Amino acid sequence: MKQNTKDWIQYLSAIALILSAIVLVFTSFLTIERVAEGVNTYVGIAISGGLAIFGVAAYFVDRVSQFKTEIREELKRQNNGRSNSNNSKEDSAEG
Repeated sequence: MKQNTKDWIQYLSAIALILSAIVLVFTSFLTIERVAEGVNTYVGIAISGGLAIFGVAAYFVDRVSQFKTEIREELKRQNNGRSNSNNSKEDSAEG
């Protein structure tokens, strides 16, 4: 499964949790004109879960991009070191 697909699944599940909480509150209020304790409990859990999914997704995206940047910098340093050592070997062979 591609990373893009995984991201979309995470975002859609988080949005679904938050939207289901909102719909349940409005439905409860419109039908019985109050929000029951069970509805409040579900809303708290659903919103916390949705926000946690967004937070975890943002954290991992940040960490992966930071890791990629560090790897690229390390590879550049290694390539520069190799090219410098190759140039010095060529210079000593010519002299």
